[in-house]
Amino acid sequence: MIVLIVEGEGDKIFFEYVRDVVFQQSPVQIEIACAQGINRMLKEELPNAISFLQQGLYTKVIAVFDEDKMHEPYDKRKTRIERLQELLQVHPFVGGFQVRENLEDLIEDCLDQPQRAEFRQQRHRSKPAAVRWAVQQDLDQAHLKAKLTVLQRSLQCQLMRDFK
Repeated sequence: MIVLIVEGEGDKIFFEYVRDVVFQQSPVQIEIACAQGINRMLKEELPNAISFLQQGLYTKVIAVFDEDKMHEPYDKRKTRIERLQELLQVHPFVGGFQVRENLEDLIEDCLDQPQRAEFRQQRHRSKPAAVRWAVQQDLDQAHLKAKLTVLQRSLQCQLMRDFK
């Protein structure tokens, strides 16, 4: 089983949609785990998943993260991206997928112009609710597949490991 570790609840909703509808994969093949924040992902969720990978319980672990705020401090010695890079080197089947600036940008790109305004309004109230609403719209499947090509390659074979 492959596990995708995502930052938040909205990310989980979106990537479950991607798994089920866009990539047409089974939850048995790809599990989506919500870390409840990038710091928690880097401190707990990703190291725990790597431990399960080393025990043979997972076949791959992929951290899904937004680029914004990755250069902020993680601890006194390094940034979040530096910590992620450390974790990616622990095992050859650990990788990362960077969601552009953030997930909202990706979703907006796959919505029609009038839907984008509605998505922004809903996002101000609740990001998870806005993501739920967005995946119920007719997202541009071809555009979404193109934007997620790197993730699909990572699920199928090579992992993305180098981020700056």
